[in-house]
Formats: sequence, C-alpha cells, structure tokens
Amino acid sequence: MEKKRNSVLLGKSGYNLLVLVLVLASANLSNASSVFPGLIKWHVYVRNELKNEESLLVHCQSKDDDLGSHKLFEGGNFTWSFRTDFLHSTLFWCHVKKDNNNNNNGCDRTASFDVFWYDEHLFQKCHWKNCLWRVRDDGIYLTALYETQTQQFYYHWGATRLP
Repeated sequence: MEKKRNSVLLGKSGYNLLVLVLVLASANLSNASSVFPGLIKWHVYVRNELKNEESLLVHCQSKDDDLGSHKLFEGGNFTWSFRTDFLHSTLFWCHVKKDNNNNNNGCDRTASFDVFWYDEHLFQKCHWKNCLWRVRDDGIYLTALYETQTQQFYYHWGATRLP
C-alpha cells in the first residue's frame, strides 16, 4: 500500500526526473560552485609586501561583520573565510595604512578598497576560492593564492572606497 501511495505522489515520470536531477547534481558538483557561489567557502588574504620592514595597519569589514584592526609586519597576512549570501550582496572592504614613519616621498599613506564583491571576473581571478590582495609600495594587487605570474594591479595608494 505504501509503495502505491509514493507512486501516486510522484508518478513514474516524476520519480525518474528526481533521480536524473540527483545524478546530474552529484556528477557536476565541482561545477556547481560556478552556478552557486554561495556553496563555496571563500578565503580572503591581505598581505603586507611593503619594503624596508614597513608595517601595515589593516581594518576590514562588511556591513554585518567588523573584522577588527590588525598590524601586519613585512610578509604578514590577515585572512578570513566566509560564504556568500544567496542575494549576491556579500561585500567586504578594507582600509590600509602604512604604519612606520618612513619617508614616503610625498605618497599617500592610506587606501580604502573593496576586497570581495559579487562578480564573476573576481571569482575567476581568485580561482573560485582564494583572493590574495598584495599591498605594495606602488599600490595594491590581486592574484589567486598560489599564483605569482598573473598579478593584476587594482588600486593606487590614496584610493577611496565609495559607500
């Protein structure tokens, strides 16, 4: 009796469709992240690559989470992980400031910039998982975590994030 009741609820074609969807979903789980970025656990890194042992003050946040202020020494990283929301509105930004009193040749000492936003180009640049922001004397660069050849310049010192 129970078997007959299930077949009435789903019907044979409904049951076959359900099995097909489950098989396709499990077969394409690795591609699911490109369709549903919310399934991915994202990692954002901010790395101090300033020269002359200059330290960097970093303060990152989203509209919901203030990640606090951190002092990074040369070569140091600040990192955090999260999942995006399904409304595609996840946004993180950082404010960075050169901490030492070294002569900056008149250059700006601060920058405010977005480090994560919903954008497929950004996702591809970060290999759908790890975004590495390299803070250098000449500006801020983005690359995937384990790449060194495909760094892309994104922000100048003095950059101001728009609200």
